[in-house]
Amino acid sequence: MFALRYPGKITAAMGGVAAALVRIPHLYHFTNVNNLPGIRRLGGLFSTARLGEMGEVFCAGGDEASLLLDRQCGMDQFVHLCFTAGHPMAFRVRERNPNANLTYLRIDRTILGQPDVMFATGVGYANNAETTTLADAVERNLIDYHALYDWTDWNDPEAQEKRHAAEMCEILVPGHVAVAFIRNMPNG
Repeated sequence: MFALRYPGKITAAMGGVAAALVRIPHLYHFTNVNNLPGIRRLGGLFSTARLGEMGEVFCAGGDEASLLLDRQCGMDQFVHLCFTAGHPMAFRVRERNPNANLTYLRIDRTILGQPDVMFATGVGYANNAETTTLADAVERNLIDYHALYDWTDWNDPEAQEKRHAAEMCEILVPGHVAVAFIRNMPNG
């Protein structure tokens, strides 16, 4: 039904983008543990639009309002990945539902070499969030590697603000992420 794409390499064919993207050790997707059997059965993570087309029932990370906003701006066509295992939206999910049992799936960075992967400067439907190609994001220095991956003084409010902004950014993968890209898929 869907062509599955599997991990490859971040290659020189990606030009200067490859050199920048290798600074990303891996990506994450947070999900409710109740979704894990479906992820296993379907062979990966699918966008909410694709899940809907397939008639799959799943525990969405967003509330109805955010799912509607995603549909209205086309963000439901993408699997949303984050840069750290501490995305602020996961905090919002737990705030709405303290019993939510979330897990972070670690995604191989080679997903960045797949066709049509995009970058968003925040949650995709947010008013001031911009969605662009990875090449453009790298060229314009939109990925704050320092805030994401380097040691910083967490007592500094400016450093905290930069980290929060960097954590809100997303990698958007069209359609699906094959299970082969998931590096910590739980057994069973």
